[in-house]
Amino acid sequence: MSESARRRHNVPVPWPWRLTATLLPMIGVVLTILLFHMYIVPHVAISWQYPLLTLMLVIGTGLFSYVVFGILSQQQTAILSANERLEKQRDGLNALREASYAMTTVGDWTDIVQNVVDVACRLTGARYAALAVLDDSDNYTIRQFFTSGLTPEQIDRIGQYPTGRGLLGEVIRHRRPIRLQRLQDHPASIGFPPNHPKMESFLGLPLLYQAQVMGHLYLTEKEEGFTADDQAIVELFARQAAAVIASARFYQEREVFATLKERERIGRDLHDGVLQTLYGITLSLDNLVDSHENLDDETATELNRVSETLGLLMTEIRFFIQSLESTSIDFRIALTDMLRRLGPMDDITMTFRDERYLELHPKRIHDLLLSIQEAVSNARVHGHAEHIKIEWTSTDEFYQVVILDDGEGFVYHPDTTHTHFGIRNMTKRIERWDGQVHITSQKQTGTTVAFKIPWL
Repeated sequence: MSESARRRHNVPVPWPWRLTATLLPMIGVVLTILLFHMYIVPHVAISWQYPLLTLMLVIGTGLFSYVVFGILSQQQTAILSANERLEKQRDGLNALREASYAMTTVGDWTDIVQNVVDVACRLTGARYAALAVLDDSDNYTIRQFFTSGLTPEQIDRIGQYPTGRGLLGEVIRHRRPIRLQRLQDHPASIGFPPNHPKMESFLGLPLLYQAQVMGHLYLTEKEEGFTADDQAIVELFARQAAAVIASARFYQEREVFATLKERERIGRDLHDGVLQTLYGITLSLDNLVDSHENLDDETATELNRVSETLGLLMTEIRFFIQSLESTSIDFRIALTDMLRRLGPMDDITMTFRDERYLELHPKRIHDLLLSIQEAVSNARVHGHAEHIKIEWTSTDEFYQVVILDDGEGFVYHPDTTHTHFGIRNMTKRIERWDGQVHITSQKQTGTTVAFKIPWL
């Protein structure tokens, strides 16, 4: 028997109850003797008095003891139940503390949201969990849907994620928790699409931070259903999760703002400093060629070539400044900037077979950059690659980015992606755009990682 179980079964009886259990039988015996002498002795022969008194004492004491110990047993059971509930609440609070810490271990906003869903599953013992993020322009339409407990194959078979109708929409519309033992019994339930796993027990609630909804959390399929204690713990967790998500969103927005300000500063410095300097050098070269008639043809030709090169360089710088000032993002420029921040680029070769990368939405660029960064870091750190190639290509249906390295490679099994944090993150980011990740690798033959994403 465990220590906690031993404590539960050895709960001391409170002293008032022990005193009561001692005094009441004594009082009962005294009352029985008084009643016997007052009402029985005058009507019974002496030879029958003591047997009758003994019989009355035995029966009275037995009945009285039965009642008293029944009451004590009920009190003992109530104390045990209260202790068990306190232990469950303590365990729940400990799990909540660990869950709160786990939520803060990932820095990227989307990874934090996904981590919230995964932690919620572990905290409650639910088999499945989901978190819906609403559209900024429509507070009743789901823009992003993060899940936990479903495999990528199950998600593919289910198809499009919910849009905010049915029971999920009920939580969104009323902004209050809903707890059900069987969600199909709720009048707002509209059933599941084909290939959806079975779900019955349900707990859904909004993530509120300063009266603002950060998302809606849904938990399903807990053994024996969700209890009121479960709901209380999840409500505490939801408040902390909402604060974490709000903080991550704030820092993301601040980072974007800082990036835009930095781009403005760089563009201004390039225009006011570098361009003006290059323009002055070009004028000096032109004047040098025009004012020295005794320059030989070879020198004059070389000076003209340098002047033309500087002119082309100024054109490229002007184009770069325009790209900095525009709201769109040049994927190639952003990729180069990201790789330079990782370290020297001597080991990297980039090939862009067309210019359709200019059509990419900033959010797609964000996920692509993080995925490429993961692949390049793996090639360098784990694969010890000496050379890495990054290739872009596209068709009318899809575009593809391939990262090839000549590193040590590894034995890759697609069914173990959940054990590789980096591969799992890459896969989730690419699948967010209905894309696919293909990894080919063997020992001593390098690794190829391909991200294939449809345009629409």
